[in-house]
Amino acid sequence: VYNKADIVSLEDVDHLARMPHSVVISCNLQLGYDYLLERVWETLALVRCYTKKRGSPPDFEEPVVLTRDRHGCTVESLCHQVHRSLVDDFHFAYVWGASTKHNPQRVGLHHELEDEDVVQIVKKTNTQIKRDKNYNERVQAHW
Repeated sequence: VYNKADIVSLEDVDHLARMPHSVVISCNLQLGYDYLLERVWETLALVRCYTKKRGSPPDFEEPVVLTRDRHGCTVESLCHQVHRSLVDDFHFAYVWGASTKHNPQRVGLHHELEDEDVVQIVKKTNTQIKRDKNYNERVQAHW
């Protein structure tokens, strides 16, 4: 990141901007902030996913941020970010966005999410949880 682009000549700014892995900004004139932010998101491979409760609109205020390099961008990694026990009670998820063929699409834990997807997680019902083969072990471990 090169700052103080307002002090040097346009030829120097153009030369610096064409270099690989470089961004030219000016804090004094507030130039290049948007491009810098865009490049940071691209370089770190960050993906924003928004959550949605049943019967209500999506919450676009606070996205869940996932990384492709660390834990992946799957529905399972989103569930772990929201709450660690959510994967145990996961039944399926509805996804709206670029990662789906149609909106909404019913997906499983291994579905790859794209930037700005909206996800609604559907948990198992109590009857389905009790039928689960690990239910008694989970109850005993809790007590």
